[in-house]
Amino acid sequence: MRNAWSITRWDPGAGTPTYLLASAFTVTPSLCAQATRVDCVIDSSNSIRGTTNFRHFAHAAESLLACWSFFRRYPAARPRLVLKDLRSIDGVIWAESLVRLMGCEVLGGIRAWQYYLPMATLNAAGCAVRGALRQRSGNGYKGREMKWLMSESDASELQQRLHRNHTAGGVLRVGIANRRGSRNLSNVDAVAAALSSALRSVQASSRGGGDGLQHFMRVDVNVVADLGGWTFLEQATWVSAQMLVVMPHGAGSVNYLFARPCTAILEVYPFGYYLPGEYLNLARAVGALGYTAYPGDTPYNDTDRHSSPAARYQARSVSLAPD
Repeated sequence: MRNAWSITRWDPGAGTPTYLLASAFTVTPSLCAQATRVDCVIDSSNSIRGTTNFRHFAHAAESLLACWSFFRRYPAARPRLVLKDLRSIDGVIWAESLVRLMGCEVLGGIRAWQYYLPMATLNAAGCAVRGALRQRSGNGYKGREMKWLMSESDASELQQRLHRNHTAGGVLRVGIANRRGSRNLSNVDAVAAALSSALRSVQASSRGGGDGLQHFMRVDVNVVADLGGWTFLEQATWVSAQMLVVMPHGAGSVNYLFARPCTAILEVYPFGYYLPGEYLNLARAVGALGYTAYPGDTPYNDTDRHSSPAARYQARSVSLAPD
């Protein structure tokens, strides 16, 4: 019989890197006195395996955000993505929207091999400095936590480009983002009601001071039935407006990118599939506070026992009902 659900602050420890280092990239300098372009190469050696997997927007975001950090090291140069080995974001709406927010050109696509040019040609055309991740930066499992960005300021710049500046206004905003299909919260209404009741109870008992909730006039708990059904801008804006986000583990968690510093994020995991080092390390990179909800007390051991592809698929293909 499985244990009851438990909530834990995810703190991987000081030895777990949050950010990419400059040494994670190979850099080919420009042949010109000053680079006017900065190219970031994404190929099969430094992104998720398989062209179909790369077209999943959350996996594409791993590579795109690394390139965004690289671009910001060369602020005077025009940024350009160079997609090789049939990597493509053509028609991947969330990824295309992120690229537009990044303000970079894209060289390549479904037929990237036709468009990729030798370095000498790139330099002749635009005096480019070229960089590429040496390898994929992680996969989320313990000891291989995903590193998304080079600094918190990289996320702040993207957030500022959305022109969103939410203030508390005396309201404690709590958002529960559900998802369609597997790993959905089957009892989301009960979770919302319990969370609302608990927060209001704590708020009422803290009027005299103590935990900070006394500063809020009211608690607003809102539920999104399927965050993935919203546009890129709607998803980003919703996450940035919340002070507490509750979300099942899944691709939509890449929107932690737009969480404000000190936002509390609670990610809910199925039994045998515990990967806080994936999206919660992104939350950590933007300055948010990560928490996990898991139905047991040995999540990493359970995940190790479900390491086969069939077991992982089964563990992921369930509905969640945290109590």
